[in-house]
Amino acid sequence: MTRMTSTAADLRDSSQLARQRYLANLAALYRRDPDLAECVDALPFAQAPLLEVARDGNATVRLTTDEGREVYAHSRYRPLDEVEKFIDNLPAVDNPTFFISSLGLGYHPLELERRYDNPVLIVAEDDLGLIKTALCVHDFSGLIDSGRLILLTSTDKSVINRKLSTCNANVLLGLQIVALPHTKRYHAQFHEQMRRLLTDFVSIARTQMVTLLKTARITFKNIALNLPAYLGNRGIETLSGRAAGYPAIVVAAGPSLARNLDQLGPLRERAVIISVQTVLRLLYSLGIRPHFVTSLDFHEVSTEFFRGIDDLGDCVLVAEPKATWHVLDMYDGGKRVLRHKYHDVLLQEHAPRRDGLRPGTTVAHLAFYLAQHLGCDPIIFVGQDLAFSEGMFYMPGSPIEKIWQPELNRFQTIEMKQWERIVRNRHILRTTKDIHGRDTYNDDLLFTYREQFENDFAAAAQRIIQASEGGIPLAGTEAMPLRDAAERYCTRPLPTDLPVETADPSAGQLKIEACKALERRIEELKHVRKTSREMGELLEKLEKLVERPAEFNRLIVRVDALRTLIHKYDHMYRLVIDVSAMAELRRYAADRDIGSPGSETSETARRRLRRDREFVESFIEGCDFLERVLPEALARVRERM
Repeated sequence: MTRMTSTAADLRDSSQLARQRYLANLAALYRRDPDLAECVDALPFAQAPLLEVARDGNATVRLTTDEGREVYAHSRYRPLDEVEKFIDNLPAVDNPTFFISSLGLGYHPLELERRYDNPVLIVAEDDLGLIKTALCVHDFSGLIDSGRLILLTSTDKSVINRKLSTCNANVLLGLQIVALPHTKRYHAQFHEQMRRLLTDFVSIARTQMVTLLKTARITFKNIALNLPAYLGNRGIETLSGRAAGYPAIVVAAGPSLARNLDQLGPLRERAVIISVQTVLRLLYSLGIRPHFVTSLDFHEVSTEFFRGIDDLGDCVLVAEPKATWHVLDMYDGGKRVLRHKYHDVLLQEHAPRRDGLRPGTTVAHLAFYLAQHLGCDPIIFVGQDLAFSEGMFYMPGSPIEKIWQPELNRFQTIEMKQWERIVRNRHILRTTKDIHGRDTYNDDLLFTYREQFENDFAAAAQRIIQASEGGIPLAGTEAMPLRDAAERYCTRPLPTDLPVETADPSAGQLKIEACKALERRIEELKHVRKTSREMGELLEKLEKLVERPAEFNRLIVRVDALRTLIHKYDHMYRLVIDVSAMAELRRYAADRDIGSPGSETSETARRRLRRDREFVESFIEGCDFLERVLPEALARVRERM
């Protein structure tokens, strides 16, 4: 790519070239970010900063600092030389993903584009006038269309999360911060806040990606082994609007729950009580029977939350299908299992028409989504601390205290055990303020949960009441003691038809159809695995034939044929990819490292073939995993339905 220039002639000549650039950029922005394009388009050119001609003939621009002084976004003498020296001094990066404080006139993003192969450029700029001017000076249309230039103009976290959701993998692989010098004096507060928000986004993205990579296979296994519970019971759709206009109380497991436990029992007839699985056994021990309990944790340890409850009554378990199948097997009460895309992959035309809810990050999120699905309003939270309130990890009286009992003495108190549990995660601890303005701790996980809740609350039509009386404040909620919330909103009896039958009368026919569908998937998987093995053998041969093009090209014909063949089973191919998430990330990282095929050499060709061979090896291992799970799922459908 040649060095960019904006000559004095371009700047002085009014308008034709600048207009063409502006319209091309704006058209691309309308395709990618129509809200921002509309705002930029609506801004009069008279409100945009004027260009000046630097000594070398390129454009620069003068801005007014936060203190009312003047500062240039780029050199008044040689803007391009300044930018090149600035980029020269940046640390070397393997993954070209950059966060740039201020667009300026666009020199820095374009210089990074010139130097790196397909960089991702995240630019924070709240000056729409400056953006409008930059769109006249340089052609960004290709970068915008490709999705590799992302403009962040607002500190609204929901907007940031939405715009950056497409580049989670790039951020996870490494991010370089590029702070333009003038941002220390020009809109400094915005740029400082954006850097903090980006740090938070990186933390959230890392947590989500690590969770995905760690749990991809156990998630699929639980979904497959939960097919009997999914097919044997009605879906969540029969609960839609069942409690419209009635309050719901979401009972979470934070330490502050102890303040409100005594009030929950009398409220059962006037509010829908939705418990997270973590406190279900405690509630039953106190004679409190929730209407619903939510479960989504993939680990078998979750069964301990349900053990020892003799009579579940009419409490309905609402579970994401990724919840451990041990819980669904153990639970003797009514069950509702949510729909997942894997149900459609496994059952295809035999999949029953069922609804789902938004995937919950925690059981408390799932409880909130269930309350919305029921039509409840307001939705009242208790025990929703999202912090280690009063220096406690668990609520006082939790079952963990019985496990600790043999260790307790005058030198090792319950309070010390609680604190030990908190500091075990010292590497991810954060200091924050609780609702009383006091310092407290939470960690990266609790921070991620808080972000998700606040995004959910911002989009919710219902009134959200934070009645926990502990923990950290949550944006989008109204703080109120539970007693006051109950007096104001829990004023009439619940509908008598709230508990509904959960067993699906068509389960027998669904069993027959599901068995046939699973048998077909097992046969398809055998074909996919066989094709993949042949592909791996061919790639190994091709790696040795890079310098012998005639032989290489003869084998490539068969590779293309195998690609066509495997796409006959595209649904199974994608399923194997899903359970081989780490392999997919490694392949993506290798692509970023190798670069685009434009400058192909024998060495880069070998690296691509090696990358593909490693991917195929991992793909075959994913096939092996599915070959173990699918027959087990088939056996469970036959035996348990």
